[in-house]
Amino acid sequence: MVFSVLNWNIHGTRHYTKTDFNKVTPILGKADADIFCFQEAQELRGKLNNFNRLRALDRVFPKNVNDNNIILSKFPIISSGEIAFPQFADRPLEEALWADIQIENKIIRIYNCHFGILGAGPKQRADQLKLILADSRRHDGPVIICGDFNTTIPPAGAKRKIVQWFHKEANESLFLNGKYFYGDERYVFLDIAARAGFHEATDILKSTWCIPPFGWELFNLKLDWFLVRGVEATKVSLGDYISDHRAILAECVIS
Repeated sequence: MVFSVLNWNIHGTRHYTKTDFNKVTPILGKADADIFCFQEAQELRGKLNNFNRLRALDRVFPKNVNDNNIILSKFPIISSGEIAFPQFADRPLEEALWADIQIENKIIRIYNCHFGILGAGPKQRADQLKLILADSRRHDGPVIICGDFNTTIPPAGAKRKIVQWFHKEANESLFLNGKYFYGDERYVFLDIAARAGFHEATDILKSTWCIPPFGWELFNLKLDWFLVRGVEATKVSLGDYISDHRAILAECVIS
C-alpha cells in the first residue's frame, strides 16, 4: 500500500516572520496527500472547512488552544493523544500530537512535533526526541515522527554564537551527556534516532529553513524532519519557501 504524507510548518505565529495566510491558501487548496501534519497552524484550524479537499479528512486537534499542530488523514484515525514535555524554558512547550491511522490491515502511528527554541538548546530538544522515541516503543507497527524539531545549532564557532544569542539558548543547553557539544545539532538527532531504530528520510544536509521574504538559507539549517521505522519513504521532495519552512512530501510504503 502506497500512501503520501505532507509535513509543513506553515508558520502562523504572530511575529515579524508570520506567513501571510493568503500565500498559504492556494497551496492548501490543491494539496494532494493522504495524510497532513501541520505545525503553527492556528489560522488553518479556524478555516479548515473552507477547503473542500481538507474538510472531508479525519482530523486531530490539540486540546490546548496554544498548541498549533494538526493531523489530517483520508484514512480512519482510530485513536490519538498528546505527549507532554517537562517545562524547561520561560514559555510553555507545545505537546507532541500523535494519531494511530488504519491503512488497509495495518495501523501506522504518526507523531507531529514542534520542539522548543526560545531558551532551549540541543540538550532540551534531544530530551524531547527521546521522550517520543520511548513512547513509540508502545506501538508495534510502523511509525513516522515528523515536524519542526528546531535543530538550529551549527558547529562551534561564530555562527553558533549568533544563533545561541538570538534564541536565548543558555550555555548549559550545549552540554550533552556532561560534555560540551562542538558539532552540528542535526547529527545528534540522527544518532539518537538511529539507536532507536529510526532513520531520516530527507537529505540530512539540505536546508529546510530560510529568512523570509528573501529566501536566505542562513547557516544551512535543517529544522524539519521525517523519521521512519517500519516504513520506507520511496520518494521524498521538498517544497518551495511559501512560509519560512519547506514542506516535506513523502511517498511511503509500509515495510
